[in-house]
Amino acid sequence: METAAQKAKAEAFAAMHGGDEILVIANAWDVISARILEDAGFSAIATTSGGVAFAQGYADGENISRDEMIAVVGAIASAISVPLSADMEAGYGPAPEDVAETVRATIAAGAIGLNIEDGAKGGPEPLVEFSLAVERIRAGREAADGLGIPVVINARTDGFHHASGAEVLDEAVRRANAYYEAGAGCLFVPWARDAATITELVNQIDGPVNILAAPDTPPTAELQALGVARVTVGAALSRAALSFLKGAASELRDQGTYEFARGVMTQGEVHALLK
Repeated sequence: METAAQKAKAEAFAAMHGGDEILVIANAWDVISARILEDAGFSAIATTSGGVAFAQGYADGENISRDEMIAVVGAIASAISVPLSADMEAGYGPAPEDVAETVRATIAAGAIGLNIEDGAKGGPEPLVEFSLAVERIRAGREAADGLGIPVVINARTDGFHHASGAEVLDEAVRRANAYYEAGAGCLFVPWARDAATITELVNQIDGPVNILAAPDTPPTAELQALGVARVTVGAALSRAALSFLKGAASELRDQGTYEFARGVMTQGEVHALLK
């Protein structure tokens, strides 16, 4: 992608986080899933690290290599016209330079945004030490700026994955605000799902807040009313597709019937999305 075109797409994506309407982003895991989501009318698409890993035969959690992940991101970016944000997990390495290199590779692949999380990969503490976590986001920002592409770094803090309560909320706010000051464009706090907690996060975090949706999350209209800027669904769509496949396989094996094939997309409809 030409630098000017990628820069314009990045600027447009960043602007989507400050509008009156909540930014609802669906998460793809390969080219055809991304094309289906684009055809459905989503103004931006994100990858799901879990979904991409599953499709390549890995468990989630940086078990897939950065190069393999980047290859999928690049294939999707080349196949769609809307902005693509890539879930690059914890940046593929503990050091700030590791994150910087991941940002550069993500930009080279054609994405204009990426997730970087602060969950620790092993060790006694669940989160990366605070000052190091901040430096990792700052290094990613500097790497993007050095390439002239204003990517949206969606800085994710994972405290609610491990616990809940006032202390977890306070630490999420502290980290999110520090990441925002270091150059993140959006602050992602997954596993915060009740309206009261989400309201506190929105009120105390200085920048746009991204919520991870699940069946018990308030609907997008309510999230918008609470002030949430962005909602994503992570690997849920990929797991939904896998769940359908599991059910269809059970029907075929146990009943010897083919109801699973009734009403599905035709071959021609799939082909049309790939032209």
